Amino acid sequence: MHVLFVTRKFPPQTGGMETLAKDTYDALLATGTRVTLLRNVRSDWHSWWWLPATLVRMHRAMRHDRPDVVLLGDALMNAVATWLLRLHRMPHATMVMGLDVTFDSSVYRKIVVRHLRAAPLIIAISDATARAVRAAGVEDEHLRVLRLSVAPPSDMAPREEARAELRRRFDVPEDAVVLVTLGRLVRRKGVAWFAAQVLPHLVRERPVIHLVAGAGPAEDRIQRVVRSRGLGGVVRLLGRVDATTRELLLRGADLFVQPNIHVYGDMEGFGLVNVEAAVRDLPVLAADIEGIPDAVVDGETGWLVTSQDAPRWRRRLGEVTADLDELAAHGRRFGRTARDLYSPERFARTLRDWLEQVARRDLTARELHEERNLNGGR
Repeated sequence: MHVLFVTRKFPPQTGGMETLAKDTYDALLATGTRVTLLRNVRSDWHSWWWLPATLVRMHRAMRHDRPDVVLLGDALMNAVATWLLRLHRMPHATMVMGLDVTFDSSVYRKIVVRHLRAAPLIIAISDATARAVRAAGVEDEHLRVLRLSVAPPSDMAPREEARAELRRRFDVPEDAVVLVTLGRLVRRKGVAWFAAQVLPHLVRERPVIHLVAGAGPAEDRIQRVVRSRGLGGVVRLLGRVDATTRELLLRGADLFVQPNIHVYGDMEGFGLVNVEAAVRDLPVLAADIEGIPDAVVDGETGWLVTSQDAPRWRRRLGEVTADLDELAAHGRRFGRTARDLYSPERFARTLRDWLEQVARRDLTARELHEERNLNGGR
């Protein structure tokens, strides 16, 4: 099978969509699939020229190389390419994340979300995303949920070595509990809320350091909270970090925390970094909200806590950090389960099977649209 994979997000840029795109590409290659990759490796600011240039490249690829199926990396790419896919009568599938559907813009929803209803196959990354897609009018027969995969690095450093290196590099006291959060600093990640409502109570019980890696529009708000709560020596904003530092944080910390909060129009589609932490034996404590329960199976690959319930967060953090040896043992148990549940082999096999089904049906967006018109739009 020959797949034309088109994605606006791809490493070396960092983020959940970029990681998903790279894992998808690697998974298809691992099944022996021939993949033609059209990718944007630069920031979103380059989309204004990358999108039209990519449409030209897609046209050439579909005209001269005729792939069996086209896989689009997100809903916006689907909307931009719809007319071209109809022109070539090309079977295709579209991957969607939560924000693809819930982005708070009436113009975006009118243009982008509308085109999802005519796609032959929508692959949602979580049950929460699938619910949002259904609410947008996509029928169940054209919707699938694919549990994402994460492969741990083959050369993981022993946790004790990584823990010692992290404490040396960031000057962390030996008796301090090291919490880590990774990701783009946007309001829904809940870092400011966590610093204001949870950390001040935890630091009264024992030494705590919270390392936060990432950048984004919520950074100023977080800094204000840190200053107002007197957490200057506790919360350390590291900004964007390189791959080596990121790996050190995921291997050397004591606990990964993702305290997401609800923000209208800005949904957490999955929370891939929770799985990245778990497969490295780093225990995870995350908010039970939106797509995160697809990434954290409570009691099996991590722990879930009610979003924005500060007393429960304080109590649960106190419980799990009371004994760091026991916490590490939980991390190893979670890791074994996560590596099986989110295995790349399962992801690759399922994705290829679905793409083959789309290719065999040869059902294009235009044909599906015509079928719905014949059936009164149902």
